[in-house]
Amino acid sequence: MAREAILEINCSRYSERIIDVINLLNELGWKYYDTEKNIEYLPLGDDDDFDWQKDYLSANELQELVNKKQDNFERVGLNLYYENAREGITLLAKNTKEIVIDLNINRRTVENSRESITDIGWYFNNIIQRFQERQCPIDYIKFEEYVE
Repeated sequence: MAREAILEINCSRYSERIIDVINLLNELGWKYYDTEKNIEYLPLGDDDDFDWQKDYLSANELQELVNKKQDNFERVGLNLYYENAREGITLLAKNTKEIVIDLNINRRTVENSRESITDIGWYFNNIIQRFQERQCPIDYIKFEEYVE
């Protein structure tokens, strides 16, 4: 049995563009490049197949991809990694009203085990609180954790 943890937020008053939220996360230490300098993302035309790709993309290519996907009403999917830490998140969104942040990459836990509950305080401090500090209003926050 594994635990799943998800944050859902609404940042639509900050921006209607998903790339602006991604850029804010990047400024706050959530980097889209992995240790091999690749980006894991859902490609254009994925049509909710979740056929993740892993390639090197420049920041401009990523921005263009995210904007095209949003303009085509496709789900944007992107993995982000916190600073030099092991923790990462998967961002999924079709708009900025419903951004799903899956706490699925080396999820930080209270007792340092996979079965332990999520250290939600750490994620609130490093995402939610820091968004607020950067004048990104969040109109809705939902945290969900369950055992699969």
